[in-house]
Amino acid sequence: MPVPKNNKAPNPTELIDWLNDEGVMELDWDFPEDGDLAEAGLDSMAIMQLVVAVEDRYEIELQPEELTKENLATPTTLAALIAKRIA
Repeated sequence: MPVPKNNKAPNPTELIDWLNDEGVMELDWDFPEDGDLAEAGLDSMAIMQLVVAVEDRYEIELQPEELTKENLATPTTLAALIAKRIA
């Protein structure tokens, strides 16, 4: 079933649930909002899946210079990047 587009920025907890639902990552239900995504398995392949999924879901285009370790470090920093691009 297609996921409806969403132009509202997610909070970090919603983002964790969405990453699991999309199959980009498998995070524990209690994964912390400031948990390290790289340690949890966000590798280069998952980053590519993540970028495509975020751009499709939130109808934004992430720029290569935005795909930094800092922006992709935690659900909190990723949610902030999405919020910045939606605004």
